[in-house]
Amino acid sequence: MPSRPRISFAIPVYNGMPYLVPAIESVLGQSLGDLELILADNASNDETEEVCRRYASEDARVRYFRHADNMGAAANFNFAVHVAQAPYFKWAAADDVCGADWARDSVEALDQAGEQAVLAFSHVLWIDAAGNPIESYGAGLPWSSGPPHERLRSLLANPVQSHLFKCSPICGVSRLKTLRTTELIGPFGGSDKVTLVEMALRGQWIEIPKPHFQRRVHERSSLAANKSPEDVARWFDPKRGGRYPMPRVTLFNAFLRAIQRAPLSRGERWRCLRVLVSFFRSEWRVLGGEYKIKVRERLGLRRGGRSG
Repeated sequence: MPSRPRISFAIPVYNGMPYLVPAIESVLGQSLGDLELILADNASNDETEEVCRRYASEDARVRYFRHADNMGAAANFNFAVHVAQAPYFKWAAADDVCGADWARDSVEALDQAGEQAVLAFSHVLWIDAAGNPIESYGAGLPWSSGPPHERLRSLLANPVQSHLFKCSPICGVSRLKTLRTTELIGPFGGSDKVTLVEMALRGQWIEIPKPHFQRRVHERSSLAANKSPEDVARWFDPKRGGRYPMPRVTLFNAFLRAIQRAPLSRGERWRCLRVLVSFFRSEWRVLGGEYKIKVRERLGLRRGGRSG
């Protein structure tokens, strides 16, 4: 009976060409070779299936799963968590590249820190479509290793310059049993940010000061391809209709639910709630604007119903 791998990498993918091959190679070329690679194919209709099956046939560490229909990004990302077998877990995008020592450095850091550490994340090197460096990201951003409310405050410290804004730590190395206590990726835009908040409320994070994460910027990326809030919502969940998703209101409610669900003392929960309210107080105009859009949308639907 083969032993459990030390770390599970997961690449949830839909039409991952032409960047899927370097993404897979960067995982299989890790200096820590005791790993599994989960390829979760969301009913791709390009050459993704062929590439995945070839790697699965050539390397016993690769496990390939193909869904009959596109279940959406959120469900596919979560599927990979449910089938993972290692104590540590990492999502890897089909268009990004993992530095060769990412797994080794992260696993060693989490092992040394013990159970209180639940996630290790690295700095980011942004690369272009050809793999050329664009800029570095992550060094010097606010982060606290203090109690939960301080960790939450450092995530929410700046809506433009924080680890939550670019959401890069979602591709860090997580302690799988802790990740499974969260709601994982929800079927709405920004839900990966909620997962990060849930992880921050559950334990310490370790910053690996190396650019192990090479994040690719190109015109077909999910960020570039989905322009409107409605497009983003459908990328996470294709069953969603075309109605306005109220992204900031939805995010606030999800952050609130994350604090309510977290294993916190009563005092620490109240401190986290104060941090959250303070953050969103500056956005009351945005939240109010979303409610106005929603009201206008509903009035328009009613008028359409009466006129039909």
